[in-house]
Amino acid sequence: MGRPNSLVSAVSRAWRRLLVMGVGLWLPAIAGAHSGAVPVRGVYDWSNLPDAAPGVWIQWDLFPSIVLGCLLFSLGYEAVAGPLRTRWALSEDGPTMWDRVRFHGGIFVVFASLQGPLHALSDVYLFSGHMVQHLLITLVFPPLALSGIPGWMWRPVTDRPALRRLGQILGHPASGFLVATGTLYLWHIPRMYDLALEDHNWHVVEHLSFMFAYVLLWWPAVSRAEALPPLTPGRRMIYLFLCTIPMKALGAIITVSDWVLYTFYVSQPRVFGLDPLVDQRVGGLIMWLPGGLVFWVSIGYVFFTHYHGEILRGRSGGAAGGPSPGQVAPLAAQQEVA
Repeated sequence: MGRPNSLVSAVSRAWRRLLVMGVGLWLPAIAGAHSGAVPVRGVYDWSNLPDAAPGVWIQWDLFPSIVLGCLLFSLGYEAVAGPLRTRWALSEDGPTMWDRVRFHGGIFVVFASLQGPLHALSDVYLFSGHMVQHLLITLVFPPLALSGIPGWMWRPVTDRPALRRLGQILGHPASGFLVATGTLYLWHIPRMYDLALEDHNWHVVEHLSFMFAYVLLWWPAVSRAEALPPLTPGRRMIYLFLCTIPMKALGAIITVSDWVLYTFYVSQPRVFGLDPLVDQRVGGLIMWLPGGLVFWVSIGYVFFTHYHGEILRGRSGGAAGGPSPGQVAPLAAQQEVA
C-alpha cells in the first residue's frame, strides 16, 4: 500500500504546481481569444445578411456514429447490470430504477444534443445555440451518467492495481480542473473554434474531448466508486466553487467583447433576427450565467444534504442516522438516501 499512496502524494504535489501554472496560462489564452477576431465597427452591415428560411433548422439528421455510440454505452450498462453482474459476483442487487434513469438520461442528452434541431442550429447558424449544446454535454451529461453508475460497477476496473492508480491520477480534483479548463479555453480560441465548424472530423474530436474532460471534472463530486470516492462535503463545495471560475470568466470575456470572435457565423443566414455580435453576446451570457448556476445548484445540494445528515446524526446521538463527513454519498446517491 505504500507505493500507491506515495505515488498519489507525489502526483498531488505536482498538480498543485501545475494548478499555479495553469492560472498563469489563462492570461495568454484570453489574449489568444482575440487573435483573428473581426472588428465590428465600420466593417460589417449586418442588415445585408439574409434571413434563413423559417424552420430550416428544425430537422432530424441522425449520425450513425452517435446512434451506435449511445446504443453501445446503454447496452454495455445493462449487460454489466444484468448477466455480467451475476457472473462476476459484483452485487446481489442490480441498479435501482433511478440509477437507470440517470445513466440513460445522460446518454439521451448526448443523443439529442449532437444531432437533430439543436445540432443544425449550432453547427450552421448560431454561436449561442452551440453554447447550449456544449453546456449539455459538459454540465448535464457527465453528472447524470456518473451518478447513475453504482459503485460495484467500477470493481472490474478498480480491482486492477494499474487501472486503480491511473484512476487515482485522472480522478484527482486538480486533474479534472486543469484538463477541463485547458480543453474549454483551447476550443474557444477563434482559429480552433472555426476549424471545428469547418471540418467535421475536428468537430467530433472537439465534442469527444469536452465529454472526456468534463467527466474528469465531475468525478470528484459525483463518483460512486468505493476505491475512487468523491471529496468530503466541505472540499466538494470548495471544488465546485472553483469550477465556476473558468467558464464564467470566458463567458464574460465573450459577452463584453466589441469584436466578433468567431468569423464562421459572419456570413451565415440569420435565425431569430440575431446578428453575429448579438448572437455572440447571448452565447457568452449562456456560459456566464446558466453555466455557473449548475455548479451553484450542486453546491447548495451538497450543503443541504450534508446539513440534513448532521441533523439526523444529532437526533440519533451519533448513530447511523446519516452519513459521516468522510463517507457522505455522492450527489446523486444522496438523493436516493434523502
